[in-house]
Amino acid sequence: MLASQTLNGVLLPVILIVMLKLINDKSIMGKFANGRIMNILSWVTVVVLIGLTIILVLTSVFPGLFH
Repeated sequence: MLASQTLNGVLLPVILIVMLKLINDKSIMGKFANGRIMNILSWVTVVVLIGLTIILVLTSVFPGLFH
């Protein structure tokens, strides 16, 4: 179960980046595309999730790393 959750955590930032690329495409979303403030919040969230994913992978590979 830990391995599947780690894989889910690794895939989450990738999926979010693809979603953000689609949401910011005005030819697809039209007037519903993200604005500047929502883009900033979204990308900050993705960067935080990437950092947390790195920590998750490191603690999965090296269990005693942060103790």
